[in-house]
Amino acid sequence: MLTRKYFMDIFKSNVLMTTLLLLLLFFTSPAHAGTPVVDTQISFTPSLYPGESSSLKVLVSEVSGDDWVKDVTVSVQVSPSSGIVISPSSQSVSRINKKSSYTFTFPIDVTEAASSGSRNIIINVKYYEMDLLNINTLGPYYLQDSQYFNIDNPYGQISISTNPQNADIYLNSQYIGTSPMTISNVVQGKYTLLLKKEGYNDVSTSVTVTADSQSSVSKTLSQKTGGVSVSTTPSGATVNIDGKYAGTSPLTKNGILPGTHDISISMNGYRDVSDTFYISAGVSTSYKKSLVKENGNIDIDSTPSGASIYLGSSYKGVTPLYLDGIPPGTFTIKLVKDGYKDLERTVTVKDDSTASVSASMEKLSIAEKVVTQVNGKSSSSITSNKISTVESTEFNAQILEAVFVVLLVIISIIFTRKVLKSRNKATTNIENQTVVNNIHNGDYIETHIRDSVVQRTNIGSKQGACPYCKDATNTEGVCSACGRTIDNTK
Repeated sequence: MLTRKYFMDIFKSNVLMTTLLLLLLFFTSPAHAGTPVVDTQISFTPSLYPGESSSLKVLVSEVSGDDWVKDVTVSVQVSPSSGIVISPSSQSVSRINKKSSYTFTFPIDVTEAASSGSRNIIINVKYYEMDLLNINTLGPYYLQDSQYFNIDNPYGQISISTNPQNADIYLNSQYIGTSPMTISNVVQGKYTLLLKKEGYNDVSTSVTVTADSQSSVSKTLSQKTGGVSVSTTPSGATVNIDGKYAGTSPLTKNGILPGTHDISISMNGYRDVSDTFYISAGVSTSYKKSLVKENGNIDIDSTPSGASIYLGSSYKGVTPLYLDGIPPGTFTIKLVKDGYKDLERTVTVKDDSTASVSASMEKLSIAEKVVTQVNGKSSSSITSNKISTVESTEFNAQILEAVFVVLLVIISIIFTRKVLKSRNKATTNIENQTVVNNIHNGDYIETHIRDSVVQRTNIGSKQGACPYCKDATNTEGVCSACGRTIDNTK
């Protein structure tokens, strides 16, 4: 039989079990589990410009309760989202202990294409909690927070000027225009500016554009230069470029501005050179010149003209003659003409000038002509084989002149004897001559012709034999043969 004690023991046991159960339910229920309190704090730049970046920091804290926070996930989004890049946009942590915190960091980039205006950052927090005995997981629970920031006007200006003007402008490799100019609506940021102009060295620089402000760039462009290498034949000539001494050839001159430049070259004994050469930017030019010896002219004349001209041993022509292109120096001019003495003159020729030679030639004497004939040489050959000394020439001429006079006397005697002999023969053979009968004033004239000797006899005149030559005489008493006077009255 069941006793009261039995039932009392059962009752006590049940009460204990019930109490334990109730306590268990109390400590494992959400209302009595010491629910953690979660708080967030947002840290972000209040304003950004297109092209800028910043970091969003979300602080999640367990600020109250006896339990810890489990599997916390924070997600971030921006509204409106155009031009905003968040990567990653969601992050998690497995546990935040009692009265502890954890910071989530999100990089946020604002693209250059982002429009200006206000943006709202929305923070979503999702988490779980554990019971007091870490047996049950409660949740999920959600928390939301937000913060606003601005995307400001990103545009600024760049004012560009160059010396010289009209340089081409490239902004980040994109052609913009020519200087001077002001570029508007340039999104703030850092840019590369390139300035280019033909014949000048490029200029590259960086410029930072700030919103709602103007950046200024002023640059002087340096001209590109070239060089020239000068060589001459022969070398050692003095070289001047644009009127300034550059050195002696061969030489190389750099740093010359592009364009046409004057060059002058001089060297003793050679013609001066005045010329130009062209320099291209960044190019080395080669200039070569063969120098020409200085030349002059000789004007040669003679009296009489027609004399052969020898310059040294070289025949050049006959007078009058103008010789050009003669290199400077001292020369012997020789004039030769038949019947005249050879003539020599010394002349000095200078560059770009004319030397004159004018001579009167002297005729050869008879003796000198005989010398020429005896030696069998023309006047030109006499010139080339001239007697070595003046004294021997004059001595030979005197001897030959004496011989020549003697020969003339002998020739005259022989000629006279022949004439007399011819007259005698003409008288002796008068009968054999042709007779020409002429009537003149009633006289009969008889003409005898023989060997060009004419004898006239007047008919009716007294005639007699010449006592000297035995020939007949004329009426005047003159012998027609010997020419002596004869007295016909005897």
